[in-house]
Amino acid sequence: MDPNSTYCLEINLLGSPKKARKDAGLFCFEQIVDCDLTNFKDFIVSIVEKYPPHYWEVAHVHYYDDVLKTYPEIKSDQELMSMFEKHSKTKVVHMSIAYCDPTEPYDPIIQWHKANPSGSFIEEDEDSYLCNPLPEKEHVGVDEELMYLEDAPVHVRKNPCAHDCSSTRRKKMVKNATKHWVYAKVLSLC
Repeated sequence: MDPNSTYCLEINLLGSPKKARKDAGLFCFEQIVDCDLTNFKDFIVSIVEKYPPHYWEVAHVHYYDDVLKTYPEIKSDQELMSMFEKHSKTKVVHMSIAYCDPTEPYDPIIQWHKANPSGSFIEEDEDSYLCNPLPEKEHVGVDEELMYLEDAPVHVRKNPCAHDCSSTRRKKMVKNATKHWVYAKVLSLC
């Protein structure tokens, strides 16, 4: 790629607000493109193939214009090229792609959404019904939290009645016996 025509696109991927999870927010990723080799249709197809929308959703592409402080929508190759021209000094473009249902009215993006870094979003539990009473021992097993009582010792008794089975007939242990030898012994006893 030519360094003069290479741009870093910082893209926020927004799902439909009605179908999106409330705690997820948005997904961010970066993509390096060459403005001389990129057209609008191929750009949209490359994004949709990597991050597919739900059934019947349409992608709306916006970028942040530093001069006008707005988020114009890109719908053609000419608008894509004008976006690259406006960011020719920084070579970094902040973009948002929103997946929306085509049957509902589309609300354009009016502000830049900052994503939470992965792992920094922690939702507090609203109820304490199932919380662990000893959170410092979260990793240990149930036995270590003393939730089970000690079992009483069990006394094992031998069968007092005389019986005739293979264990009582055998007087000594046979080592390295093959299955053919055992089979012959069983047949001889029968």
